[in-house]
Amino acid sequence: MKLYVTDLYRVEMRYPLDDVQIDTLYYLYQPLIGMEAMHLYMMLVMEGKRMRRFIAPCPLSRLTSYMSMSVMDMEKALRSLEAIGLVKTYVKHENDITQYIYRLYAPLSLKAFFKNQILSSLLQLSLSEEDFQKTVQYFKISLENLDGYEDITARFQDVFTIQHSPQKTRLLKYNEDLIHQTTQDVKIDYDYDLLYQSLADYQVNRSLLSQDDLNYATELAYVYHVDALTLAGIMKDAMESQGINRSRMKQAIQKYFDVSQTSQLQEVYHKQPIQFQTSDQTSSPLVLHMKYLDSLTPYELLKDKQGGKEPVYHDLMIVETLMVQLGLKPAVVNVLIEYVLGKNNNRLSKRYCEAIGASWARKNIQTAMDAYRELMNQSTPEQSKEEEVSSSSSQSQVSSQELMDLLNQLKEGQL
Repeated sequence: MKLYVTDLYRVEMRYPLDDVQIDTLYYLYQPLIGMEAMHLYMMLVMEGKRMRRFIAPCPLSRLTSYMSMSVMDMEKALRSLEAIGLVKTYVKHENDITQYIYRLYAPLSLKAFFKNQILSSLLQLSLSEEDFQKTVQYFKISLENLDGYEDITARFQDVFTIQHSPQKTRLLKYNEDLIHQTTQDVKIDYDYDLLYQSLADYQVNRSLLSQDDLNYATELAYVYHVDALTLAGIMKDAMESQGINRSRMKQAIQKYFDVSQTSQLQEVYHKQPIQFQTSDQTSSPLVLHMKYLDSLTPYELLKDKQGGKEPVYHDLMIVETLMVQLGLKPAVVNVLIEYVLGKNNNRLSKRYCEAIGASWARKNIQTAMDAYRELMNQSTPEQSKEEEVSSSSSQSQVSSQELMDLLNQLKEGQL
């Protein structure tokens, strides 16, 4: 719904945020929703504190003024907060006046956040591997090893005595009016009816599947774009006598995603254009090898390097990126593939390939022979050592374009 600066708003919140929740917001949520959405949430928290004392609604112009943010940007940020589960919005139209209530929710607990496959996957995507590990380590608590220690903690009955007196009865009782901290998980739209029907068709024993198992499966399916019918088949194959094997199910879903994404690649199946093929007519081993690289698509070269087996999506996506974003020709990419595999223990490193590829793109290298000569010119002992260090420090897996789109939609408030 379109917002106007004259619209009124109120903010409702429970207990104030504690230190752990604030850390969770900045380190886990902000990489997903962006700085503006984070700024808006913290401003709403402050407004929630104020409105617990002064309940009168305020115009939205108050928020735009305090945050130096346009109404359009605030609307996007608000949708991001709603999508991630931090805000619920209610609206009422009365006497030509539009009034909103923004009900704030606390961030998920650390366990719940990392248990959610959508949020944890998006966080890994938005951070480098090093920063992601630093973030995880930050939230880990180092406790003393209690081997050799004796637990001497006093028990309740050792300290307190409950006495009943007919004159002065003082019993503790639960107050149902007490407020409590509430959280809201990410909600997804999935065809659960088809999933349940398909599981029944496959004769999967539903009693072996907990609601937690179903949430885990559908969250993964949402991230990797797996339809309900396919998910049911994957879950059937992952069932064991005691329940579902989550690790096997996740691997199968990721494999299905890789296969489906491979069919969408295009540039990896192209050969070197005729005008850029090796024109040297000599029969030297080098010239013959350059012509061999001219005759193969990058897909065929990777398949040949793997003994005829299908290349993994990770490698194909690296090659596709080099050809689409950097504009490298197929034979030039083939030279790069052979070089990186030889230098990096038969592994394609995304950062290593992109560093070399970007340099070649700036130098407008378009033939296999030019790429080979460029490698020979740069192969000094010092550079070789630097390349080995670079390759060993950049083995993080390529992120899928589908996950990147999902993250961008979240930041743009389009979910």
